[in-house]
Amino acid sequence: MSIDRHRKAKEIFLASCELPVDRRASYLDEECAGDDELRHEVEALLEFDQSATDPMEERRPPDRIGNFRLLQKLGEGGMGEVWEAEQEAPVRRRVAFKLIRWGMDTKEVLARFESERQALALMNHPYIARAYEAGSSDDGRPFFAMEYVKGVPLTEYCDAQRLSTQDRLTLFMQVCDGVQHAHQKGIIHRDIKPSNILVAFEDGRPIPKIIDFGVAKATSQRLTERTLFTELGQWIGTPEYMSPEQAEMTGLDVDTRSDVYSLGVVLYELLAGTQPFDSKELRTAGFDEMRRRIREEEPPKPSTRVSSLGAASELAAERRRTDIQGLARTLRGDLDWIVMKALEKDRSRRYGSPSELAADVRRYLRNDPVEASPPSTTYRVRKFFSRHRMGVTASALLVLLLVAGVIGTTVGLLKAKSEAEAVRKSADVLEGMFGFLDPARPMGRALTTRQILDLGAERVNSELEGKPLIQARLLATLGQAYLNLGHFDEALPLIERSLAIRSRELGPDDLEVAATLNTLGWVQYWLGDFRSSRESFDRSLEIREGTTSRVDSAVAESLSDLAFLEWRMGRFKIAGELFDRALEIIEVAKGPNHPEVADVLYQKSLLLNTLGCYTESKENLKRALEIRREALGADHSDVGWIIHALGLAHMGLGENETGRPYLERSLEIFEKQLGHDHWSVAFPVTRLAVADRLAGDNEAARERFERALEVRRQTLSPDHPD
Repeated sequence: MSIDRHRKAKEIFLASCELPVDRRASYLDEECAGDDELRHEVEALLEFDQSATDPMEERRPPDRIGNFRLLQKLGEGGMGEVWEAEQEAPVRRRVAFKLIRWGMDTKEVLARFESERQALALMNHPYIARAYEAGSSDDGRPFFAMEYVKGVPLTEYCDAQRLSTQDRLTLFMQVCDGVQHAHQKGIIHRDIKPSNILVAFEDGRPIPKIIDFGVAKATSQRLTERTLFTELGQWIGTPEYMSPEQAEMTGLDVDTRSDVYSLGVVLYELLAGTQPFDSKELRTAGFDEMRRRIREEEPPKPSTRVSSLGAASELAAERRRTDIQGLARTLRGDLDWIVMKALEKDRSRRYGSPSELAADVRRYLRNDPVEASPPSTTYRVRKFFSRHRMGVTASALLVLLLVAGVIGTTVGLLKAKSEAEAVRKSADVLEGMFGFLDPARPMGRALTTRQILDLGAERVNSELEGKPLIQARLLATLGQAYLNLGHFDEALPLIERSLAIRSRELGPDDLEVAATLNTLGWVQYWLGDFRSSRESFDRSLEIREGTTSRVDSAVAESLSDLAFLEWRMGRFKIAGELFDRALEIIEVAKGPNHPEVADVLYQKSLLLNTLGCYTESKENLKRALEIRREALGADHSDVGWIIHALGLAHMGLGENETGRPYLERSLEIFEKQLGHDHWSVAFPVTRLAVADRLAGDNEAARERFERALEVRRQTLSPDHPD
């Protein structure tokens, strides 16, 4: 076994020692993941440890050690045991008494124990458990006595008390104050998590107490004269709360911003009731994959996570005295951005300290503007577009031309007496937006499509207040543009405002209201709020069925959108019935060869592929392909999607070599029409990687997977389901 594997076995062994015996087998199942050799080595270490310690464990420590009378064991880990004890002199008080386990007095264990002892001695803060006294037992085992915290982990306390979001944030700010004090004393905790933050009561009020500085690191001085060999190639911390730089395990200097990241995970859990990454999935992914996810994968925003967890989210909302929609609304916006700033992979983009994080939370509670904002989305878009400066300018221009076209069609809805004023107002807004594209202006050379949209939304909101129908139409258009770019949070308020204006001006049952509801349903879908999405689609369908003919294409659109949502929610039978109804209506309304028929056929094929009905799926796709080619041409990107789905159907039938040319052709179309770095390219590239792997060409598969990952990273927001 290699040195690396020995080290991994040791890490799993030490972690296993911290677990109750009845949980070790399942933990080894997850960590060893079918690696029998690795598991045998870990089990051998555990067996040796058990045989070496069992005889001695019968010799419990004496009832008294120094000035302390041991009462009951509170717990034990791989290296030490903790007792509830009574200090008898110079003062009488209850303490937590930490003692090295029999037979565990190795140099590394002693150094770590002494390090924790010295770290606690340096600190004096109401939110950190205090150290009282240190020494050695008669048999030479080091010990230290510290404040006895009779409390429960932070998240358990908040859930048991059903604390509101505001009360949770108040406790969290106190935790930040405690960690900030440690940093000011030159101590990095490196294992901040709810179980190391206990909530106790002092003077009738809850107080957080930070404990367990067993893996703490000093920033400006040595905590021990012993050498502590833990910095290179060792797993330090808890995976769910570990910063990306801790997961590197390459000797990268870990500074105080690592604790800021861990605080961000704790805040995420306090607010959303779940961790950024699913704990079971993370721990069963294997050691290297777990590290990669921590270092590279962007978690969804808390509001997105809450909206997509079903029963778990209902429980989380109930524990916060609200419902899922209310909790998601509370988190969406400032709290989302505060959490995501703390969780930035690039530590230079995080809060610089716990006090900065707490200050932003305080600003939120005071209803002041917070420092956190969605720059990371702009940052990702800018990284993508910086390689396509000419394309960006063209895209921005197309956005403005689209807006201009919307104005032209909206003016027709206004009364003749206000038409000239409407045109003038609309032109003013457009002129301002076009002005920012002037290369002579300082910003003109670098504006992206997203920035143009931001400027346009600002001007539409501020300058068209008196022209509600034009304002509503432009807001809907800008919202759709944000939606197409994947900026769902930015799209939501624009579409919601457009809906409110149209409902007020045109009435709640107008077809424009139905169309806006349909767009809103898609925004809510991409945000993971499936329940609200379904309500929007249902209401849109209700309006359309009540206003138009039952064979109107708009009704078919609503049915098809509902079917797609049901498919993604796993309700396949309902989805199939809705797709069939939509197809029947659109064929009557538009004819059997209309492009909208192809749209429904394509979407239904995705359901059929999921159900394993690949032959029927292929028949639908062949018909859809013929219609789209005739209407759009052979190289249109919508044609590419059908060709891509045909490739998947062939692969589902085991016809990998037959499916490969379809995937290659769809890739060719996407690269030609959308560019080599467009997010659509990642789909055929990923499937081709799977085909390569099935063909035994692992090197080609690896290269394709890396390309697909890089494209998605560069172009999609972190909450995008793909």
